[in-house]
Amino acid sequence: MELAMSAIGIVLPRLAQLLTDEYQLQGRVKKDIQSLERELAAIHVALEEVAKVPWDELKPGIKLWASNARELSYNIDDALDRFFVRTAGHDHEPAGKGLLKKLARKTRRLINKGKARHEIAGAISDIRELAKEVAELRERYKVDGLVANHAARTIDPRIKALHKDMAEVVGIDEARDEVANMLSGHNDELKVVSIVGFGGLGKTTLARAVHDRLNKEQFRYRAFVSVGQNPDLKKVFKDTLYGLDADKYKDIHNTTMEENLLIGMLRNFLEDKRYFVIIDDLWDEKVWEVIECAFYKNNLGSRIIITTRNVVVSKACCSNDDAIYRMKPLSGDDSKRLFYKRIFHHENGCPGELEEVSKDILKKCGGVPLAIITIAGLLANKQAHRRDEWYNVLNSIGHGLKGGHQVEDMKKILSFSYYDLPPHLKTCLLYLSIFPEDHEIDRDYLVRIWIAEGVMGSPTSQQENMLVDLGESYFLDLINRSMIQPAERTGLDVDNVISCRVHDMVLELILSLSKEENFVTMLDYERDTSLVGKVHRLCLQNSKAVHTVPDATVRKVRSLYAFSSSIDIMPAVSSFPILRVLDIKDCHFEGSYHLKYLGKLFHLRYLRLSCRCIKELPMEIGNLEFLQTLDLIGSSIKELPPTIVRLRRLMFLRFENAITLSDRIGALTSLQELSPVIDIVDFPGSLGFLKALGNLTELRELAIIFPSNVLGDKVLFQSLCSLRNLREVYLYTRYMREVVLEPMQELCAPPPHLRILYLRVRLSALPLWFNSPLDLQYLSHLEINIDEMHQEDVENLGRLPALRVLKMWIFEAKERLVIASGAFPCLEDCFFRESTFGVVFKSGAMPMVEVRSIFVLVRQCRDINFDCGLGNLPSLRQGAASIITLGAQDWEVVEVEKVLRLIQQTHPNRPYIGFLRSETAEDIADFLIDG
Repeated sequence: MELAMSAIGIVLPRLAQLLTDEYQLQGRVKKDIQSLERELAAIHVALEEVAKVPWDELKPGIKLWASNARELSYNIDDALDRFFVRTAGHDHEPAGKGLLKKLARKTRRLINKGKARHEIAGAISDIRELAKEVAELRERYKVDGLVANHAARTIDPRIKALHKDMAEVVGIDEARDEVANMLSGHNDELKVVSIVGFGGLGKTTLARAVHDRLNKEQFRYRAFVSVGQNPDLKKVFKDTLYGLDADKYKDIHNTTMEENLLIGMLRNFLEDKRYFVIIDDLWDEKVWEVIECAFYKNNLGSRIIITTRNVVVSKACCSNDDAIYRMKPLSGDDSKRLFYKRIFHHENGCPGELEEVSKDILKKCGGVPLAIITIAGLLANKQAHRRDEWYNVLNSIGHGLKGGHQVEDMKKILSFSYYDLPPHLKTCLLYLSIFPEDHEIDRDYLVRIWIAEGVMGSPTSQQENMLVDLGESYFLDLINRSMIQPAERTGLDVDNVISCRVHDMVLELILSLSKEENFVTMLDYERDTSLVGKVHRLCLQNSKAVHTVPDATVRKVRSLYAFSSSIDIMPAVSSFPILRVLDIKDCHFEGSYHLKYLGKLFHLRYLRLSCRCIKELPMEIGNLEFLQTLDLIGSSIKELPPTIVRLRRLMFLRFENAITLSDRIGALTSLQELSPVIDIVDFPGSLGFLKALGNLTELRELAIIFPSNVLGDKVLFQSLCSLRNLREVYLYTRYMREVVLEPMQELCAPPPHLRILYLRVRLSALPLWFNSPLDLQYLSHLEINIDEMHQEDVENLGRLPALRVLKMWIFEAKERLVIASGAFPCLEDCFFRESTFGVVFKSGAMPMVEVRSIFVLVRQCRDINFDCGLGNLPSLRQGAASIITLGAQDWEVVEVEKVLRLIQQTHPNRPYIGFLRSETAEDIADFLIDG
């Protein structure tokens, strides 16, 4: 459903593109296109309405119509792609100098474009007939009136959490007490606390437990109100009034009052009362803005709890992050207790023969109470001591779990989050079905796939540089909506998540949705079958069997993913004429299978060849004019063919460090990423390459290791001045301590959107452009090594508005450096090496720092009476103190450590502080700067 909506949303602007003068279509064809646009727009509107009804509640006829609409969108997109590829041309013969050769080349291009226009005219005519059939089905099944006539026919399974016997709940005491403590305090202002986490973690149960713990003496007026995805705000306000005083408002549900009058009634009632209200299952911050109006801020110590699956909603409800409780999975012990209690009606374990399989089942459940209860319910209904039954359930998780109403209830609860997603995010989420369970999924990989598949539309050349930002925002939105879980971060906050995982139960839901949408056809060691029907995306995982792929199926495949499979038994890649994505990782090739026909995949946007058995790229790679991503990491390719300069649309080039680059790279002017790290030391023509870098004005990320020499440094920094789109810069030299770079001072103003700057080079002084913090307003990560540092430099760095992570090595400070109040307002992680005078933190400095590394020079401690001000860092949770013992006696070192431990013990957060002793700072520099 959503896939069809997304696809039609993509093809509509592509159809409009055909109407421009550039393609010189006949008037009749243009009229057909305009007619098709109108029909598609009507289908898109109808799909939006149908998408409001869960898939399992749709009638078979409407499902059939939606499937036909989806296939129509694929047919249109494929036809358009063929046309655009044909009109782009593939005449890659060497340019001849003779007049006849030039004339022959021009004639071929004109003939090709003429054929392409003829083909698109025929295709549009055929597609219009299909569109008419889809329109007739819409009329037949009365799709347009579906939502108006639809009424909820199913019971919301979440309602049971509101009335659950607390004796059945396991592992909630600590969380209940923590939320209760968040509500406490002597501040009489209205306080709002939110509980956030994905479906099934027990948010409602936790809120109910807190509600029951806070007795009526504390809050005489209390209410527990559910909101839901499509709230009836009149009912919400009526439920709140009834909950606060059931006697006074016993007839409130019979009133026909409007929302504004109900809000006024609530405010009047609460004006002089201390109240405690739980707003459960909130989905939209705009809904909260209305609900909030009803709660009178009377400074009587009133409290509100919000439960939500969306981090953005939780932040909108609360004044700061300290008022947000993030749900945690159950511990291993609590998971066992809940699991065994549900199956055996006690918490004392299970029979020995079931112990191992129960551990594996609980691992898949991941501490999510809903998953544990669901699986336990399945097993309780089976012969509980049958080991094979337990293994059958284990193996079915992630592969179409069956099991009656328990499983259906779980899927329904999880699916609420899916149906709350906008169409483009639903499509993005379905791509996660290609990954095996427990897989860590790289954010950048996902974004490149989304771009290649056109999920974000067909942008103009000016918009292409924004696609990565848009894709990253989609990824972050899926995390905030609790559909995926953050895995690896480059900082402490969610904005810097660079990979994710999918809970097995969410993956189960995604796989079932993918199957319903015919999104991905999966073949693996358990599903080695012959392919039938229409296949648009084909994924092989650990597959060794021979697959029968009919020609009609092959011709429709637009994406082929092969992970750890023997793909030589598949048809040759040239058999897939409209392939856009070819992703081959850890696969095995035999002599009969090779990549020499890669150059015929003219539609290809994404190509990853991550197999050690691949040793070279064919020269024909230059034919792939639409290629956006070329990923060779994991291959044995040592050299790029000269034809690569033809890939003028290439945005992402990833390669092994052993590959040699030359000044030809300057021809790839669409490049946004050149990674992972370019080692200039091994380049014979390094100066030419450094000059060519200046042509890559769309580059977003650059990492270079270079040997410092005056000429090379100047050429590099001159090129950097041209790269105004850089977001991330990593500069390394092999001899940081011995070499001081001067040309960095001459660098022009930094790129305006720079977010990460790692300078593992030694600079004589802080570059002058740090004097203007607004020029670096997006900089969040900084690593820098300075020869001389002054107090003014520290003050300039302290004004950087978005800096979250700072690693700074100061070889020589000219004075004792003081971190003043208000400095580094957003800094969370700080490594500060200065061992000449020491650093002092004033009250109000670094208010958000949680992790802190400092150097303490014992011989200087006597001069400052050793009060460096660590106690002035209110958010400090963890620290590392490096004790430099040069010139100090043993007893002095012991005294310094005692003072630091006293600071640790008296700090409100009781931060963990590790101690390292060393005679000189250099002895532990490498350990600390890497850690």
